[in-house]
Amino acid sequence: MAKYHIDSVQSWPSFEHGGNTFSLSHLDAHEITFKGEKATYKFVVTYGLHCFAKEQTAFNIPVLYKDGREEKNICMERYEASKQIRNILVNLPSMSLYHTDAEKYFTLHMMNSATKQIEPYKICVAFFKENRLLRMHILSAFFVRTGPGAPGVAIPNKPLSLFKVAMDTDRKPRNSGKPKEANNR
Repeated sequence: MAKYHIDSVQSWPSFEHGGNTFSLSHLDAHEITFKGEKATYKFVVTYGLHCFAKEQTAFNIPVLYKDGREEKNICMERYEASKQIRNILVNLPSMSLYHTDAEKYFTLHMMNSATKQIEPYKICVAFFKENRLLRMHILSAFFVRTGPGAPGVAIPNKPLSLFKVAMDTDRKPRNSGKPKEANNR
């Protein structure tokens, strides 16, 4: 049974490959609370298919996975890295968020278990309100190899604080700004 009254996948089923079962329980919906000087914000966090799936990478396995919108191959590089996202989100108040027309994102450097190198990792997030709940939907998460945030490529956008984004999201009317990717069940 669903834990929250939202239109996103709340629990991703495991997948099998090579006789092994791979759990996606680390991407189950959960709450996260950020305490600021002036306000405390509680978000319900969900995750999208692109956190662990992508077409045509060197790390794809022949396992198709689908949500309510699309079907993609599992990317083991993204899958392994996705196990860290929940712990990364706890530190979001100390990180800079960058804004584009469609999303907000942040980058950090972390170990890529596939390449055994420290690489920039980008997490794309949509902040919105759904049924009076503050929501964060992790649209995608991947090691950045091209574009803003990639090695040697500056991020041109001005940084924002999590608390500015949370305050602006909290002031919006309910059910506003929900991206189509969050309707994935």
